[in-house]
Amino acid sequence: MKLKKMITKHRLNAIVIGFLVSSAPLMAANYNALDHQQDNFSTLDQPHESQVPGSVIQSFQQAEQLHRKSSYIEVVNLLKENKLKEAEAKVSDLLKKNPNEAEFYNLKALIDALNKDVPAAEQSYGKALKLDPSNLLSHLGLAKLALDNRQLDKAKDYANKAVAINGKAINAYLLLADISFLQKDYAAVEKALLTAHEKVKGELAPEIEIIKSLAKFYGTQKQEDKVLGLAEDLDKRYPNTSVVLSLLAQAQIINYKKPLAEATLQKLLKLDKNDLPSQLLLAKLLMEHPEKEKETLALLDAAVQIKPDIPDALVLKAAYLVKLKRIQDALALANKIDQQFPKLVIGKLLKGDAYLADKQLDKATEMYQLAYKLQPNDKVLLTLADLLSAQKKNAEAIKLLEDALAKNPKNLGLHFKLGTLYQQQNDNEKAQAHYVKMLEIQPENVIALNNLAFLYSLTKDPRAIELAKKAYTIAPSSGAIADTYGYILINQGQAKEGLPILEKAAALAPKSNEIKVHLAEAYVANGDTAKALEILEPLSKVEQDFPEKKTAISLLEKLKAH
Repeated sequence: MKLKKMITKHRLNAIVIGFLVSSAPLMAANYNALDHQQDNFSTLDQPHESQVPGSVIQSFQQAEQLHRKSSYIEVVNLLKENKLKEAEAKVSDLLKKNPNEAEFYNLKALIDALNKDVPAAEQSYGKALKLDPSNLLSHLGLAKLALDNRQLDKAKDYANKAVAINGKAINAYLLLADISFLQKDYAAVEKALLTAHEKVKGELAPEIEIIKSLAKFYGTQKQEDKVLGLAEDLDKRYPNTSVVLSLLAQAQIINYKKPLAEATLQKLLKLDKNDLPSQLLLAKLLMEHPEKEKETLALLDAAVQIKPDIPDALVLKAAYLVKLKRIQDALALANKIDQQFPKLVIGKLLKGDAYLADKQLDKATEMYQLAYKLQPNDKVLLTLADLLSAQKKNAEAIKLLEDALAKNPKNLGLHFKLGTLYQQQNDNEKAQAHYVKMLEIQPENVIALNNLAFLYSLTKDPRAIELAKKAYTIAPSSGAIADTYGYILINQGQAKEGLPILEKAAALAPKSNEIKVHLAEAYVANGDTAKALEILEPLSKVEQDFPEKKTAISLLEKLKAH
């Protein structure tokens, strides 16, 4: 009934046209304006009509163009190095000397956006379009600015204009896909991305970028098999190509075809034995096979030799040693990582993991506390809270979480953890307060709805049914959510309505003894003693303890007595 894990909406991280972090869901790293602008200097390369081959005038004009192009690229590089003020000064000077160059206004727009001055950015792009109505980058930039401001129709108009200018401008299709995703028009998302894929088919680099965006989209639609088909087709057209094999392996993994992924990665490593990401990915797959311990460790040792100055392979090996319960070996390696990379906290975290696996909770707590002090992190904080709670140090755990929450009062994870800790202490009023706060921040947070409904039901609060029903509407396929809703209906006098919900809950979570007990109670409430006995008899013989075992035995005895 009580959910113990946060349920969050699937969110797609995205990186923008290069100048801001955006909520645009599908673009990822596909469109970096700095790179795009560096490649978009065509207008400055075009000779003027008056140029005559071999003339002094032509030579002078070509020299001027090369100078302007060099200056342009210099600004782009300054921006890549985050030297915003230097870039701004350079662009200002360039515009004074070249007031009719559209690309310099595009640069200014980029700087305006970095300065979060959207009106100025729009104005700069507008000036570029007056000079060059077919300027692709200006249309893309304006589309992105409109998208960020949720002016979706305006964004779509600019993106479509970009497509009209250049039918192979995949960034325009990516923007169209993002717009459609926000409009929840998923058919249009797929159409935009597939159109882009068709346009760039035969050009490996952009094709891979589009497939990556399709993979993210299909992931939200639970259609991972489509990604596999695209990757397999790419592999047929580009056999024995490292970047393609890497994409194929990832597609195979998300489609649960891990043996195929292992074979693909082995093939890739024959092409490039120093491909560290593939080495590590293969090692992770092999870790799932206990009989491949030696092969896995050998692979990790080889990975360490590829780039000994980065900790990735060492960290993975230490984590694997923890999994193997080779605690002393894991601690020794964690110490080595700590010494070799003193500015990182990962060595201390690994030591904490090792001590935790060895059930040395006090030492694990000490390591996590040290890591958290050096580099505050929600995951470490929540682990610390669990450890302190396991050691019956709830007051210390609560103080730690409350201190962190004071600095970040909208942190859902902290509110949830505090809510569950207060529930464990039977301080339901404080637990309710944290779940209420979660719903203020995220009204459709299923776990907050579920747990708050449960707490309200303890006092027969009529709001319990309303909240439980809302949670069930949002997550009808969760056994725990259905259990809460059905059980509250039973306990608040709606036995007939609650029974089918609890039957569904039991079907969704057939191993949950707690839900089985609730279903038995529902059958009793509906006058079906035979079905209740059919459930309770085997439950009473279960050796291990579970939360509702006493209730099950008591109800069984009561029914038999009658």
